[in-house]
Order: sequence, then C-alpha cells, then structure tokens
Amino acid sequence: TLLLRTISKIAGLMRVGFGEAGADIIGKNLNMADGDGTINLLGNGRKIQSIFGFCDVRQFTDTTECLQEEVMLFVNRIAHILHSIVVQCDGAANKNIGDAFLLTW
Repeated sequence: TLLLRTISKIAGLMRVGFGEAGADIIGKNLNMADGDGTINLLGNGRKIQSIFGFCDVRQFTDTTECLQEEVMLFVNRIAHILHSIVVQCDGAANKNIGDAFLLTW
C-alpha cells in the first residue's frame, strides 16, 4: 500500500540521516510512546562499546579536478566498495563527507 511504502521510505531516510543506531533509538521511542501520542526523547540511554574508523581518500581534490562531472561515479564506487567491506566485517558506514567516510563497529 501507499502508506507502507511511505513509511518504509521515511525509515530509510532516517537510517541515512541518523545512522543505524539513531534509527533504532527513534524506533524504540516510537514503540514506547504514551497512549496520547507523545514521545519521550529524553529517555535513559545505554552505554555501548564502539570502534570508529575514518577513511580519507588521498588526493581527492586533484582527482575531482581531473574527473570533472564523473566525480560522483568515482565517489559512489569507492563508497560501494567501502560499505561492502565494512558490512562484511559486521560494521556500518555511518557518514560520508565528500572525500571521507566515518565507519563504526
């Protein structure tokens, strides 16, 4: 149905915007909402242990000058390779900031 597809798209956007952990936190808060529809956004958190990795593409500026309009294909290929490897190792690529990627485990 249209409603289900819309909700799925919103969930996907939340995963991109807030990362996997953020989407889970928001989902749990939505499930625990009071009967009147209010959500407690200041609920108790929980401690986790995590490892952060940072991947920076060397000479990105020089490469973008050479590639011109093909730069997005280049970045998307790098992102696909990086995301695949990180997911295989039970991690998540959290953010992409131009020539850099934030990775979490």
